[in-house]
Amino acid sequence: MKLRGEPVRASELDPGFKLEVITHGAARDITACFSCGTCTAGCPIHEIFPEFDPRKIARMVNLGMRKRVLSSPYIWYCATCHACEENCPQNVKFFNVLNVLKNMAAKEGYAPPVWVNQTKQVTRTGIVFPTEESWVRKREGLSLRPLKGDAKGATKLIQSVGADRIKPRA
Repeated sequence: MKLRGEPVRASELDPGFKLEVITHGAARDITACFSCGTCTAGCPIHEIFPEFDPRKIARMVNLGMRKRVLSSPYIWYCATCHACEENCPQNVKFFNVLNVLKNMAAKEGYAPPVWVNQTKQVTRTGIVFPTEESWVRKREGLSLRPLKGDAKGATKLIQSVGADRIKPRA
């Protein structure tokens, strides 16, 4: 998602992208962003992965850089700590913006394979992570009940939102 070194071509810009994002009420504040960088300065993920830059993502949305934003792996990096929102002088709810972007990315075929695999796992078992035999034995040794998820309920929810039809990016 580098902005430096990669020219932005007017032909790549989608003027309707920002409008499409803000039609989701939760993301309407993105237009208030003036790229001050306060969100990025307070982001713990940015400290570890400097490529994750909420300010740049917001700027790219506002410019209409649809494909670069939705195909970026960085929109999936957020730790959901809300520090960006707490520090934003414009009160942009960036966590909500990222959720909108992730949903749009998934619908357009940009979902990370790990996300699609977790969705399949939940559909099968009702549990996000596969249980390993060593976990099962350890739980038995501690007299804990077996892990059981509600696969039926999870499947119903996943199907109702269409997440079962999402394909991973190639």
